[in-house]
Amino acid sequence: MIQKIFALVALGLVVSVPCRAEEKIQSLDSIYGFVKETIEQSLKTSAEYEISVLPLDNQLKLPECTKPLEVFKAADLVKAGRATIGVRCDAEKKWSIFVSAIIKVYEHVIVLTRAAQRGELITGQYLAIDKRDVSKCRGDFLTQTGQVENKQAARNLPAGTILGARSVVEPPMVKRKDKITISSTQPGFAIQMSGIAMMDGVKGQLIRVKNENSGRIIGATVIEPGLVLVK
Repeated sequence: MIQKIFALVALGLVVSVPCRAEEKIQSLDSIYGFVKETIEQSLKTSAEYEISVLPLDNQLKLPECTKPLEVFKAADLVKAGRATIGVRCDAEKKWSIFVSAIIKVYEHVIVLTRAAQRGELITGQYLAIDKRDVSKCRGDFLTQTGQVENKQAARNLPAGTILGARSVVEPPMVKRKDKITISSTQPGFAIQMSGIAMMDGVKGQLIRVKNENSGRIIGATVIEPGLVLVK
């Protein structure tokens, strides 16, 4: 009988000991949502965009933050491409973590419909407007065909290329060996003479030209096709 009483008392003690509450864990989804919201508030664009937060390790167990999450070490201006945001908890159980995200921004841009070789003249038949992800263009993309049409490819460009300012160059107004008019304007008089271009030149470029009468080679500025100016 005494042994039974002791057994019942021991069982009662076991049952009466309160269970230790499990520590609450910060959900990773709440961190992803916070990062996405932070990026949306910082992203300065009126264009369509897409934010993909890169997942953290599912084994990561962070104490649930009893205060609102905070941002640290984030750029004031978040741009298209990859962004890294620092997230921290400043509650009693402090923690901090870096979270990365991929930001895609979609713009209507000028693209090549066919390949163009270096120096080839790009006409309207080469061009189309299409909505593309410009996150890897680093801001170098054009949105109007007039910015590209009738310019030369600066390098070999495959079909589908998003065209930027560095993709094209102005075609030369004067080409090497062209016969040109050399104009010289001084206070009180102006004179014109025949010449030959010694090199290609675009508008406003200083090139070498040869005076056909004297044979002298001088520098002159390209004004328009077939005309250069000596100052």
